[in-house]
Amino acid sequence: MNRDPLNQAASQTSGAALIEAPGDADSATRSKVSSDSEPLRGHRLRRWTVWRAQLSVPFLLARGDEMSVVSVFTAINGGLTILIISLLAWLCDLPLLFPALGPTSFILYNAPLSRAAAPRSIILGHFIGISCGVGSLLVFSFLGGEAITLQSGGAALCSASLALAATCYFLIRCSCPHAPACASALIVALGAASTWTAVLGMAAAVVLVTAQAFALNRLVCLPVPLWAPRPRNL
Repeated sequence: MNRDPLNQAASQTSGAALIEAPGDADSATRSKVSSDSEPLRGHRLRRWTVWRAQLSVPFLLARGDEMSVVSVFTAINGGLTILIISLLAWLCDLPLLFPALGPTSFILYNAPLSRAAAPRSIILGHFIGISCGVGSLLVFSFLGGEAITLQSGGAALCSASLALAATCYFLIRCSCPHAPACASALIVALGAASTWTAVLGMAAAVVLVTAQAFALNRLVCLPVPLWAPRPRNL
């Protein structure tokens, strides 16, 4: 007996639907859960966006006293930067903390959009200062026949003078005017950081401080450069 083709197709379709019903139910459940979670994620994203906008430096400057905003921002972030580096130095037992990081942190948060606060100026500047300090220390240690320390007298003074002069020259020639780099040069040239572990720790600390400042400044909507500042249109 021949069956109607339409009825046969309908019966096959209903059978397939019954077979696939469990899978369809799971898909519907997942779709419902996804649709329920999407508004929650969107709500959290909106709350985060509003919170970030209200704590951004441009927003606070437009509604408050400039000196108060800048001073509080610099104090909190500068202290937080040194605290994190100190904790890392303590946990890793490495010489990561040195005096030149103080003025560097001040520049990073007090004048974050300045040329001196650009990552290129900070990292390259400190690397120049450290390199000049190492070179001067090696030269005068060789000439004096002994390792230079703070009690070395004339040799230490000559080492510091040469390191500072070379650092100033290369900072200007390389267009990275970051004054705290001169302090790095003196620290190394006077023998306060005379081991390779100390020298490499100084270099690593500079990179860490710069990366942390970049993240914090971007978090509060400051358009700090990733590396070098953008050239100004004349």
